[in-house]
Amino acid sequence: MKISEIMTSDVITVGEYMPVTEVAKIVSDNKIHAVPVVDAENKVLGIITETDFFTKGDSSVVYMPSLIDFVKSGKIDYKEGEGDTISEVVNAKAKDIMSTKCENISPDMELPDFVKLIKEKSFNSYCVVDENNVLLGIMTVADAIKLL
Repeated sequence: MKISEIMTSDVITVGEYMPVTEVAKIVSDNKIHAVPVVDAENKVLGIITETDFFTKGDSSVVYMPSLIDFVKSGKIDYKEGEGDTISEVVNAKAKDIMSTKCENISPDMELPDFVKLIKEKSFNSYCVVDENNVLLGIMTVADAIKLL
């Protein structure tokens, strides 16, 4: 069975300049685990997964959209010189948090080959693209499991 026969063709996508808070709302509202980031020609630039919304410091994990909302509310005081960093977080775009090393697959890939790829790469979502990197669909580990 080919990937083209089982992939999700109606894919929700975002542009690289969409604010992170809007991307998070799309992921949450649609109950999806990942969203491809595409350009104007629908070419895949990267992918944002749920874990990309979390900042990982030495001792804490922060959900970026909540941090952005908190900062925008004006309930935080920051020291002199921190303004640029705060501004970068508040104005973060999809391109700032997306993974560019996403694993794209061909619609002609066979399901057993996809299962092997899952074992090798450990990603949960894979963009299905044509030879020009244009998004055709998305394939997830859950999609494969449903068929086994």
